[in-house]
Amino acid sequence: MGVFISPSIMCSSTQDVEEFVRAFEKKKVKNIHFDVMDGHYVNNIMLGTNAYRDLKKMTNIPIDLHFMCMNPEKFLDYFNPQAGDWVCFHPETTSHPHRLLSDIKERGCRAGYAINPGTPVDVILEVIDLLDYILVMAVNPGFAGQKMVDSHLEKLSKINDIVKKSNKDIDIVIDGNTTIENGQKMVDYGATGLVVGTSSLLKSLSEFLENYDYYVKEVSRV
Repeated sequence: MGVFISPSIMCSSTQDVEEFVRAFEKKKVKNIHFDVMDGHYVNNIMLGTNAYRDLKKMTNIPIDLHFMCMNPEKFLDYFNPQAGDWVCFHPETTSHPHRLLSDIKERGCRAGYAINPGTPVDVILEVIDLLDYILVMAVNPGFAGQKMVDSHLEKLSKINDIVKKSNKDIDIVIDGNTTIENGQKMVDYGATGLVVGTSSLLKSLSEFLENYDYYVKEVSRV
């Protein structure tokens, strides 16, 4: 079975966002990855509520909101994600992760945990019944273009084992340095989805359109 691709809109040039969206529609991507950074949990700052609303007006593709911010429950209210969207956050950023996952699901969204390289995988166990997906960070969060951390594949293997034992339908999505070479290994170790950015497919609109099918074929070879 092939892996699904989630292009990161953060990596698309601002003036070409709508053209990128049309390309995503043409390729029938499963969702569009949308990074929200508050300048506190991570040093970077992006993307805002207006960008999210504009994107929702452009397309019916579900948006994958990745909250890299402290107190993500506040951002949930600001963004007001729509039914069918995906929403994930880092469990260490809130006092009540179980409640927040429940709130996300009550909105008709798919709920997820984002797991950093240094986050223990056991945090998944306490909320496994509420998770629709797990976003596994292959890099430390905050900036595009980083290299995959050395321990990522071992961590991914542990998470895959937890998901298999749960007998739940939980996607494992990888964010960070998802080149073809790395993507093949990630799928080997249990990934069902890959967030793609400038290191893999989004250097330009023409490169995305030209190389998308080849990329999917290569990373899905298992």
